[in-house]
Amino acid sequence: MNMPQNSMINRPVNAMLFRMAGPISIGMLSTFLFQTVDTYFVGQLGSAELAALAFSSTAYLVFVSLFIGMSVGISAVVARSTGAGDASRSRGLSTLALIVVLGLSVALSIAARAMIGPMFSALGATGSVLPLIETYMSILYPSFPLLMLGIVGSGIVRAAGITGETEIVFAVAGIINLVFDYLLIFGIGPFPELGLAGAAVATALSFAFICLGVGIILLRHGLIGRPKTWMLAGLRDIGRSAIPAIAVQCLAPALGMITTFLLAGYGSNAVAAFGVAARIEALALVGIFAVGMAITPFVAQNFGAGEHDRIDEAIVFAGKSSIYLGTGIFIVLALLGPWIAAIFSDDPEVIRFVGLYFKIVAFSYGFQGLVNMTVAIFNGLQMPSAALKLMFMRTFAFMLPLLLLGSAMGLWWIFVAMSAGNILAALYAAKMMKASARKWNRPIANANPLRDILADLRHLIGR
Repeated sequence: MNMPQNSMINRPVNAMLFRMAGPISIGMLSTFLFQTVDTYFVGQLGSAELAALAFSSTAYLVFVSLFIGMSVGISAVVARSTGAGDASRSRGLSTLALIVVLGLSVALSIAARAMIGPMFSALGATGSVLPLIETYMSILYPSFPLLMLGIVGSGIVRAAGITGETEIVFAVAGIINLVFDYLLIFGIGPFPELGLAGAAVATALSFAFICLGVGIILLRHGLIGRPKTWMLAGLRDIGRSAIPAIAVQCLAPALGMITTFLLAGYGSNAVAAFGVAARIEALALVGIFAVGMAITPFVAQNFGAGEHDRIDEAIVFAGKSSIYLGTGIFIVLALLGPWIAAIFSDDPEVIRFVGLYFKIVAFSYGFQGLVNMTVAIFNGLQMPSAALKLMFMRTFAFMLPLLLLGSAMGLWWIFVAMSAGNILAALYAAKMMKASARKWNRPIANANPLRDILADLRHLIGR
């Protein structure tokens, strides 16, 4: 799909955000699904290989969180320049950002590869698992810069208002990973049987395809160019936006690790159930996450163009999307959670825990979405410090104290704490958003979301 670069500032707001979020949802969904299939194939090799893959995913998530944060920050800066009509600056910033990402990702990959043994030993990998991790990660680490360039490059593409193309690239990469997993893990036809190393090679091939595909899109649309000497000052703008965004991205995995640690006190079944629930949750929340990813470049472009009324419309769209999608997800998972969990595990205790999790935690998904949307909007408004403050408060002022209190009271109280933390964080996010709107004297500061939602319901029933 080839969109004009000013489409974010001249198309109807709701239609444009739907048009952006749809392909993003498909790309994210395909990635999550193929990761699930990845786990299925490696699981057939044995428990040691599956454990090695689980340990390796920790390093993968750290890298991905770091560079998704960079992508969010960079795309906000690039989108603002695009919205302001400064295409030359946008191209220069994009090129400069990719150079920084390449240098940083290569340096981190080399350092991490040299420390595979000590790093994973510290995480608890021992015995026969550690050599498997070394085999897997010694192949995967050198390929990480290819994925990181693809992640940041796709953010630049979306910042220009072009959606669908990079999502297709990621979806095809998932298919490549799936096919070569099967061929190389088990040695099908002329391909050698490489076991866990085959999974690493298949993943590296998919990363190479992502980098190549996103690079072609960047070049085809003229989104990169030679940085000018003055563009070195753009490093300050990129850093100011990217560093808080990186911190925001890293807080969520950290909270997940703390939750896992607390659940471990209730036995391996509780941890296994949380792992299954987290996988289902990631799939279920794709729509909310996709709208959040679309909101940041949309707001940034319109901010650069001075289209503040369109930003107000986008804020309303984001809020309603969170509530409506979150409510729908809660209804489905509260009713079908145990049956969905049975796809991943046949342990009755795990299935029961997952069902309980979704009856309690899924109630707060709409509120969690409001927090994510507010963070995305603040990033688009070039307010990364406000986004970081919100996520910091969610993690350390609301979620963590409640989780610690809940863990002392019982397993289901941990789930109650997660749900309550999301609700309190959403109320705090609404307060921050209203304060920001009042500062800029925007009419949305006096909006009544509940009244709008009730009006939508009356309209729906009337039809």
